[in-house]
Amino acid sequence: MKTIKTTLFIGILLLAFSANAQKVKLKKGSVLIDKVEWLTYTDCGGFDPVCSLYNAEGDEIIFLKWIDVPGVEPRTTTNKDGSLNYVEIIFLGEDKKYEAQKTQKQIIRDLYKAKVVKIDGTLDIEKVNRLIEKFGTEFSDRLNNSDTTIIIKEKTNESSGSGINIKIGN
Repeated sequence: MKTIKTTLFIGILLLAFSANAQKVKLKKGSVLIDKVEWLTYTDCGGFDPVCSLYNAEGDEIIFLKWIDVPGVEPRTTTNKDGSLNYVEIIFLGEDKKYEAQKTQKQIIRDLYKAKVVKIDGTLDIEKVNRLIEKFGTEFSDRLNNSDTTIIIKEKTNESSGSGINIKIGN
């Protein structure tokens, strides 16, 4: 009896989560949320390094840019060049942005759930600020505040055998 109750509870819980999850689809220039057009897009293909989102009036309001910085992360078997990869989400005209390591559809779902675009197609600055407060710019902050010291060792002519080397003192 206990396992039936547990199974029923888990089933109801999964159904509740699936009912709240929005289905994001990019189709023929339209961003569809649960089969309803929300915004339009350009350059949001699988290998495009950028993605622009537009409101119904055709104004570009959100810009996504994929950033790849090689050599700043530990090198592993799955990350041989030590690349840091993240997406910069920019709210155009507001000089505001945040960063995430998510897929394009996950980012669009987050933007939709956060209600950053009002019904009239303009950005809701209060909700944009909340989203920025939530996610921030941790990757560029870390890169810009790097305390890494680079030591350059110059090759000396001591081993070349040519020339005169005079050392006085220690």
